[in-house]
Amino acid sequence: MGAITLENIVKSFGAVEVIRDVSLDIPEGELVVFVGPSGCGKSTLLRLISGLDQPTSGHILIDGKDVTRVSAADRGLAMVFQSYALYPHMSVRQNMAFGLENTRMPKAEIASRIEEAARMLEIGPLLDRRPGQLSGGQRQRVAIGRAIVREPTAFLLDEPLSNLDAELRGTMRAELAALHGRLGKTMIYVTHDQIEAMTMADRIVVLRAGVVEQVDTPLNLFNKPANRFVAGFIGAPRMNFIEAEDGRVMGVRPQHLRLADGGLAVTVDMAENLGAETLIHARTDKDQPILALLPGQLTPTRGENLSLVHDPADEHWFGADGLRL
Repeated sequence: MGAITLENIVKSFGAVEVIRDVSLDIPEGELVVFVGPSGCGKSTLLRLISGLDQPTSGHILIDGKDVTRVSAADRGLAMVFQSYALYPHMSVRQNMAFGLENTRMPKAEIASRIEEAARMLEIGPLLDRRPGQLSGGQRQRVAIGRAIVREPTAFLLDEPLSNLDAELRGTMRAELAALHGRLGKTMIYVTHDQIEAMTMADRIVVLRAGVVEQVDTPLNLFNKPANRFVAGFIGAPRMNFIEAEDGRVMGVRPQHLRLADGGLAVTVDMAENLGAETLIHARTDKDQPILALLPGQLTPTRGENLSLVHDPADEHWFGADGLRL
C-alpha cells in the first residue's frame, strides 16, 4: 500500500498560482524526489499531499481513494520536517510515543515499535535524553524514528537534512536510502540538493514555477534532459550552453570537455583545484561562460588561452523554444 496519485492539482494563494495543473503517479514503494529552484512549489506540493494545505482544484488519491478533503491526521502519512519539530520538554522516548498514545494504542505495542525503530536508527542509548541534549544528526534520527513508529502508508520528507553539515548530510543520505530499502515504503522527498536527488531517488520530479518540467530516473534526466531548463538544473557543475548561428543551442557538460588543440578557444577567468580534479571557469571570444571539469591538479593562470574539445556524442541540442531536439 502507498500508491499516490495527483490529478490536475492547482494551488493558488489569492491571485498567485503556485501549483499549475500537476498530475503525477507515484507507485507503491517508490522513492520520489521533488527538486527545483526556490519558489518552484515543491514544498507546497508536499503539503498538499500531506493534507496540511488544500488544493484550489484537482484530486489527491492514496491507493485509489480520493483523500483531497480528508484531514492530514486521517491520511495515514508521516511527515519529517527540516526543523525536526520535537517537543523539547519530552524525552526521545516520549517524543516517539506521543502520537501513538493519542490513538490509545496499547503500551506494550508502543514500546515494541519504539524499540524496533531505535534499533534500526541506532538511537537506543538516546531514548531517555531530551532533544536539547542531542546533536543535529541525532535529532533528525529521532524525527525519522517518530515517523517510523506510526507505520504510515508513506513518508513525506521536507528537506530533512538541510540543517546538517556536509559530512553528516552524506552519512544521513546513505542511511535514509538504506532505510527505504529495508522498509519498502513509499517516500516523497523534497530537497534543493542535487546530490541527494541523484543518489537517492528512484525517480526525480523537476519543478519550475509550479509546473512539472520532467519526471524520470536520475540517469535519464542527466543523459536526456527534456529541455534546456532541466539540462541546466540537473548536474553539477551546471551544463554549458553555446549558442549556434541558426538559433539552436548546444549543451555540453563540464565533465565531457578536455584539453586538445583545434577545439573551442577560451580564456581562463579562474581555476578551482578540487584535489583529483580542477574546475576551470573560462569565457569564449563571444563572452559566453564555460566550465570545464578536468582531471588532475592543473594551474592555469587568469587570462591564459586554452583549447577545449569534446565528443560529439556528448552534445545536447535545444531549439529556440528550449525543447530538446
